[in-house]
Amino acid sequence: MVRALLWLHDKITDVGFQLGKLCLAIILFAYSFEVISRYFFGAPTWWADEAVSYSLCIGCFLMMPHVTREKGHVAVTFLIDLLPAKKAKVAYWFIYLMCFVACALATWINLDENIRQVVKDVHMMKVKPFPKYYISVFLTFGFGMSALHFLRFLDYRKLDIGNKGEDFG
Repeated sequence: MVRALLWLHDKITDVGFQLGKLCLAIILFAYSFEVISRYFFGAPTWWADEAVSYSLCIGCFLMMPHVTREKGHVAVTFLIDLLPAKKAKVAYWFIYLMCFVACALATWINLDENIRQVVKDVHMMKVKPFPKYYISVFLTFGFGMSALHFLRFLDYRKLDIGNKGEDFG
């Protein structure tokens, strides 16, 4: 059962990553279309700016779990690199624990905000208003899925560090 849940978590992360790439394509298309429309035809669009900003937000949080799983976040490890391997392993475990707590707390806060937005019918106030939770739900997704990846990193038996304290787990 646990193995199936881990597989599902990885598959959802993979789908989020692919959808994040789609958001990047939407940004490219919207910017290009706006430039051509505005400067060659003198007809600016009402939707391009919104499509870009919403796609950027959605794409970042769809890709966040993949970056977390691949341990692709920026890390300054010079202090941990100075530690002996056993102490570096403990330090990495503690860092992953703090990352899990931070992401879980952010998930909870965002979920509470999503519920508030639904209950109070909060809308985005752009050219075409629509419910705000259509965008903010992706923050909850990104933080929640990343929290689960950090939770998976907390298996001390699987936490493997290299010669200089670099985490290869």
